[in-house]
Amino acid sequence: MVHEEDQVEMDSTEMWYIMTRKQQLQSRHTLLLELQGFLKNNNLREGSFMRKEDKELSELEQIEQELQALSERETELRNEKKQQSTITEITEESSATVQKPSDEELSPTTPEPEVVKVVDLSFSPATVQCPTCQQHVTTEIQYKVGKTSFLLCYLSILMGCVGGCCLLPFFLNYFKDTCHFCPSCHTEINIVPRI
Repeated sequence: MVHEEDQVEMDSTEMWYIMTRKQQLQSRHTLLLELQGFLKNNNLREGSFMRKEDKELSELEQIEQELQALSERETELRNEKKQQSTITEITEESSATVQKPSDEELSPTTPEPEVVKVVDLSFSPATVQCPTCQQHVTTEIQYKVGKTSFLLCYLSILMGCVGGCCLLPFFLNYFKDTCHFCPSCHTEINIVPRI
């Protein structure tokens, strides 16, 4: 049983590698074809991706051969997977003691986000129960100029930053208050001040 699981894991890893490598090769192939067309249009000397000698394969031909080999291996893996699933189905049907898992067991269990109290909101979106529409929602945030921005502006003026640097707190979100809004009813849930 462990051997079959290891084989399935190796097959899925190899399938992932094949798909990733095919994407890389297809991107490289497209780029080389565009470069080749550009060079031909501008009557420039063709680079290393073209055939230098008849014995040596060009980079384009190497890419095409590797893509062909990867496609063949991908087809083999898909056929093996179909055969394994067919064997598994036959085994399950013939065995009276094997029980099919329920839909709840098959569905991935993702932990639900923790519901935060409205008074405990922070500077990032959180899951809360909206006081207006009573739904559990993940809040949307917006930034508003607050007391912190004005305080920093005044402090920078007192320190001699009069040439426009004193206005930075009004433009940077880090110094603004965070306002949480409900995405369903669009009401303001809470404002979290910076200080």
